[in-house]
Amino acid sequence: KVIHYNKKSPDMVHLQKNGETIVPFNPERLADLLDEAIVQSSYLTQGQIGPLYRVSTPTRELVVKCSEEQEKLTIEAKMLQDLVQYGVCVPEVVGYSGEMLVMAWVSEVARSSVERECAAADTLVTLHRVSNDARMYGYWYDTTIGPFMQSNEQTQYNWGLFLGQMRIMPMAKICYDQRVIDYAMLQRLERLSRDIYKRIDLSRITPSLLHGDLWRGNILFDHSGAVLIDPAIYFGDREMDLAFIRMFDTFGDAFWERYSAEHPLSDDFETVKRPLYQIYYYLVHIALYGEAYSSGLESCLATLKA
Repeated sequence: KVIHYNKKSPDMVHLQKNGETIVPFNPERLADLLDEAIVQSSYLTQGQIGPLYRVSTPTRELVVKCSEEQEKLTIEAKMLQDLVQYGVCVPEVVGYSGEMLVMAWVSEVARSSVERECAAADTLVTLHRVSNDARMYGYWYDTTIGPFMQSNEQTQYNWGLFLGQMRIMPMAKICYDQRVIDYAMLQRLERLSRDIYKRIDLSRITPSLLHGDLWRGNILFDHSGAVLIDPAIYFGDREMDLAFIRMFDTFGDAFWERYSAEHPLSDDFETVKRPLYQIYYYLVHIALYGEAYSSGLESCLATLKA
């Protein structure tokens, strides 16, 4: 549905999808935030924390993300702004206020699969080169992945402890509270998290900046290359991002060849790290979508003999 209106309109826009009212935004407030008239708005999709709209002004095209969870919109804006400082291409944050986050529209261009994969690899190489002087895991503030908060303890210097205590177990407890995993699974995950240091060589891992939620829908391609959206950033083992890419086969051989030329994969990536790191992402998906992803979690645990 497309709505045309002008800056003087005081009414909030309510869009309908499948008979249900989508969280509205106020065009007058948006126009005041932009200091520009709003010419047109169209509903794009329902995100994990609220709807997204495409908005036209006389001078530019924008994306407006709306949510009643204002803190999460503020965190997303901060993450995007941080990524810009690290030299990573993301949508420009035009402004945010209350329940609205406004970003520049990314105009995608047609590219071959090889071109897309190489551009994605180059962007990830740039992202993963970023570390921090303190050699800490986590981040300077708590971040988000979808509708969930990610706790980022700032004094954690042990990757194994961070992965178990800040990622796997908090998400496992969410799943258990939602009754999508049972107590036996919670105990298995607790034992695994306690013994992560026995499975991977922590001395060979250094903190890299991660996107944190890098599935196919969160990477766009414009005239300049790859553009990352919906970040869930923190410092961790760079192969966390790679494990998620492998989980859904987001990219093919061109990506892996290009990326590995700069950052060769660990010898134990396929046998240990991939299944270990995918556990967190399967738990996120189980919490969001239910038991359909339980077989993936079981497969990871079986590979690890956990």
